[in-house]
This record gives sequence, structure tokens and C-alpha cells, in this order.
Amino acid sequence: MQIRAGSWTHKLSSMSVFRQVTLMICVAVVGADLLTAFFYWYFEFDRLPLDILLTTIIVLIVGYPLGFFFIGQNVKLREMALELDRLSKIDDLTGLFNRRTFFAEARRLVAEQVASRDQGAILFIDVDHFKSVNDDFGHATGDAVLRELGAIIRTVVGEAGIAARLGGEEFAVLLHGAAGRRADEIAERVRRGVANCARVIPGLERSAVTVSIGIASIRAGHDFEDALLRADRSLYTAKESGRDRVVREDETAAYG
Repeated sequence: MQIRAGSWTHKLSSMSVFRQVTLMICVAVVGADLLTAFFYWYFEFDRLPLDILLTTIIVLIVGYPLGFFFIGQNVKLREMALELDRLSKIDDLTGLFNRRTFFAEARRLVAEQVASRDQGAILFIDVDHFKSVNDDFGHATGDAVLRELGAIIRTVVGEAGIAARLGGEEFAVLLHGAAGRRADEIAERVRRGVANCARVIPGLERSAVTVSIGIASIRAGHDFEDALLRADRSLYTAKESGRDRVVREDETAAYG
């Protein structure tokens, strides 16, 4: 019985407000009419058709405003709950996943990729000299840089993976089904996109904004944290070797 009740509740809540109100009104009308008919039958009253019509009109006049109010409030509360759930998963500045959501999704995806032997990679991205951007141009400009970087990452990565702002000027991307040369291409497109983004940010037209990116592949028998740590090491190598570049984990020895 609980399963059936839950199913009916779900079906009702999935209807539009108009359909929910109409259903409620129909039930009210039928109930009122049956009750009126019962009393007329039991007490043998006259004017049954007229009173049934009047009862129906009264229910319609009273029921629709009340129905729209109460069911409308229920719909608003449900929409607010969905929006709060979305906001709890998203970084509000960049529109990417936040750190907590990214780690949860990434762990799940990496476990699936390892189990299926699917290829994948992790990109660790950091804005070069970001403190100088905030100090020289203000935090509003710094926020504009982060928003633009978030838009670039979303555009470039698309359906190839998931992306997040981990905090500050640090970003991460998990690519599923894309490793090796494909991962290099995506990382390079992000790097080039950021190198050109200063042109569209007021106040930075004559300045340079760059990122350093480290890449690590997802290995069988290793978890997400292991891949992220190797990507972080690659990022450190990119920083130490001059910034504004992409470094794979197998290239760290060459830069060293």
C-alpha cells in the first residue's frame, strides 16, 4: 500500500498546477453532488437537479482559487528545493561543480572507468600569478577572470568530462574516455582560450592571463586521489618550468 501511495503522490506532483487543481475540483464536485443526492434520496427533498447544479457552481467558485493557491505554493516549494539542491553542487562564480560534488562524481567515474578499462585523464589547472591580477586590477577583475575561465572550460570540455573549481584559482577536469593525445588537445585548447580571454575583460586588454595545466592518466588499480596527486605534480612542473604550458606526467623528468 505504501508503494502505491507513493506512486500516486509522485504522479500527482508531476502534473501541472492546472491539472492538479482540476483533478481536485472534479473530486470535490463529485463528492458534493453525491452527498447532495444522498440527502435528497434519504429525506425525499425536491428540486434535486437545481441544487446539484448550485452545489457544483459553489465548489467551482470556491475550489479553484483555493486549489491554485495551495497547490501553487507546493510547486514553488518543490522548485525552491530543486534550486537549493543545484546551488549546493555548483560554484556560483564559475558555474562549474564545487569541490565536494566534483570529488564525489570523480570517484564514481574513475571507479567505473577502471572497472571497464576505459581511458581517462585528469587535468589540474591553475591561473598563473593570479594574486597579481587581484592586487593590480582588483578582486572584481579577478572574479571576471575566473568566470571567463569557467566558461572556457565548459565550452572546451563539453560532454567529454566533468569540471570543477576546487578553490581560489585552482580548477580540475576529469575526462572520461579521453586520454593521451585527446587529453593533450583539450588541455591545449583551454590554455590558448585563457591566453586570449584578457581581450574581453575590461581593464586587462593590454595584460596577459595564462594558466598552467598538469595532466595525469587514470591507471588501473589506482583511485581518483592518486590520479589527482600525479596531475598536481605535473602542474607543479609546469609552474617551475616557466608557466603558461601543459605538462603530462610522463614529461616531468624531461623538465626536471
